[in-house]
Amino acid sequence: MIFNHHKRKGTFTTGLILFLFLCGVSYSQNVKVLNLTEAISLAQRYNSDLINVRYEKLKAEEKVSEVYSENLVPTLTLSSQYTRAIKQNFFTLSIGGQTQRIAVGTDNTITTTLSVTEAIPVLGTPIMSGIKIAEYYSRLQDEMVNQVEHRVKTDVTKAFLNVLLTKEVVNLNQLSLNNAQENLRVVEARFRVGTALEFDYLRAKVRVETIRPNLIQAEHNFEISKKFLRTTIGLKDNRDIDVAGSLDYDSTEVFGSVENILNTISDKNVAIRQLRIGRSINEELVRVSKANLMPKFYLFGQIQNQAAENDGKSFFKFPFFTAINAGIGMSWDLNIFKTQFKVNQSEIDVKKTDETIADVREKLKTQGESILLRLQDAKNRITAQKENVEMAERGLELANISFKSGVINQIDVFDAELLVNQVRLGYVQAIYDYLNARTELEQLLEK
Repeated sequence: MIFNHHKRKGTFTTGLILFLFLCGVSYSQNVKVLNLTEAISLAQRYNSDLINVRYEKLKAEEKVSEVYSENLVPTLTLSSQYTRAIKQNFFTLSIGGQTQRIAVGTDNTITTTLSVTEAIPVLGTPIMSGIKIAEYYSRLQDEMVNQVEHRVKTDVTKAFLNVLLTKEVVNLNQLSLNNAQENLRVVEARFRVGTALEFDYLRAKVRVETIRPNLIQAEHNFEISKKFLRTTIGLKDNRDIDVAGSLDYDSTEVFGSVENILNTISDKNVAIRQLRIGRSINEELVRVSKANLMPKFYLFGQIQNQAAENDGKSFFKFPFFTAINAGIGMSWDLNIFKTQFKVNQSEIDVKKTDETIADVREKLKTQGESILLRLQDAKNRITAQKENVEMAERGLELANISFKSGVINQIDVFDAELLVNQVRLGYVQAIYDYLNARTELEQLLEK
């Protein structure tokens, strides 16, 4: 009987281990664990905003090719027309006292024309300005791609940090619950032997039940933050994700002097680069508007193949005649006042862009200063809270020893636990604030 009992116990243990192993394998297959680098890499592939802006970049490249084709390749037009005379006109001709009716035209007319025109790049035909505008537009789309890439990287990083923060909050609440349950076990044991009051036992029990809702809420926030990270990355499947890593602070990190940082932000930020390209586009539009005040010259040529025949002859036997013409043409919009108004509008757009650049530079400097202040504040809080955590943990350790020895009351242990939880959360929050501010600063400094 003893042998059978041990055999059944061993079988149960083996089965339990196998079950736990399979559960672990199943979890690892259903949950995708990401570090920050992997999360950013996935976002580069799947984020919808980034995909769309890359399509816009391809569209801009096609537009450049289109402009080159329009301005540098002659325009060819092929047209063909068949005309059937439903009712012909006649005129009367008198010759030697005899009257004769002569038909005007023929029953059938077929005309095929190939025309070619090419603008002459002088005076009112600013071909190179059109090409430059298209190239500037392509460069602007490059900067748009850079901007969206940096924004997506920042958004993913901040969402990833938020998951790490909520995960830390879950761990802290779980640790608080474990401590409260351990305290309840000690108080209950003392209450059973008559060395603790029922009041202390009930208070310890209430303490455990008070912490549970906080843990549940923290777990809900953790799940929500993971879903937000999935959305930010752009993942389309329903596979759950988790994050690897922790909120760590590097005290040796250096970004440079405040002056250099602010100058870099105000001079090289992607928003400034975009505005400068926009200014170049507006300057070219001024040249185009001024060119419209001048005449436009163009070359043209035409090859025409025509056949005119009355009924009674097969189409394949129609006699075709070819005519070739070439020349030079000019067109001139003499509505000078209207054109001058457009020139004035284009010049105003240039001035507006200059004002916008100056305004954006100042706003970027202000934003950079604000982030630097937040970084310094977070650094100070990290240093202070780290010392507080060490002292509070030592205080809790002494409080537990004193309580078990009967030197202090249970309420003192609770106060020590509450203080430890507060300073731990404050320390984690300070690191999170620092990493968040650093991420925003890196976005401003991205090139």
